[in-house]
Amino acid sequence: METVDKPKSLRTTAAIAVAVIVCYITVLIAYAMAHSSEPTDQRDPDPDGALVYLDVSSVAGADFSIGARVSVYPGRNLVDDNGFLATDVVVDVTPIATDDRLAFSAGSAVGPIAATIYADGDVRTWPFDRYIADSVIVRVFAQTTDGPVSIPADVVVTNSLTGWDVDAGPSDTRSGDAFDISVNRTTVSKIYDLAICLVLVALPACALFVSVSTVRSRKKFQPPMVTWFAVMLFAVLPIRNLLPDAPPVGSWVDYSVILWVVLGLVTAMILYIRSWWRDAP
Repeated sequence: METVDKPKSLRTTAAIAVAVIVCYITVLIAYAMAHSSEPTDQRDPDPDGALVYLDVSSVAGADFSIGARVSVYPGRNLVDDNGFLATDVVVDVTPIATDDRLAFSAGSAVGPIAATIYADGDVRTWPFDRYIADSVIVRVFAQTTDGPVSIPADVVVTNSLTGWDVDAGPSDTRSGDAFDISVNRTTVSKIYDLAICLVLVALPACALFVSVSTVRSRKKFQPPMVTWFAVMLFAVLPIRNLLPDAPPVGSWVDYSVILWVVLGLVTAMILYIRSWWRDAP
């Protein structure tokens, strides 16, 4: 009998090992493809215009906002011989969550300025949450003695977020044109999030298997195993906090995964203690 079961066990072990390796390589390839570098934008601003980059850098689902860095590249007629601004330049981004003006002073070199844009979404649907900023408008003005003068500008939306896809349209946007910004998690990020949920589900599955086997007297009661159940129970919260952009308490993941993981572990512990009461001297 042993000569028959041993090859079968080896084949099963080899199949599991191959499956794990294939999954590992697939995840690495998917991650590399999702984070492959995009071609650099090579456009130059018009001599009397500007090129504005709106670089999405953060998402705050609980605050209904998208963080961005606004960078302005003025045309050669808007700067002096040293490359500094010849006049004050103001960038107006709407809808913005603060009253601070995005201003660049004359005589200074332009640089990125942080901006917070309102976005609609529901963080409770993590990891399938999506955030949309509707009708975003970017306008550039030069402050002159006669008042603000509109500067024609091209607006480019870029993505510096890890694990998120950013889609902005239309792609060819001019200053004053309205466009939408949509932000949602990449497929690789969702797979990672769901994999963590599977790890949590595996905890009560293993615990219940051990407990039921002990209650049915298929395995002997082992007193040290009681601490194993307690350790798994207290490991639930740290593992939940490993979730990327951990959703607030009360999200669907708490009702569909975390609650049942905790109940499963507590049930397994109760069954094991029942075995202790029955079998312990």
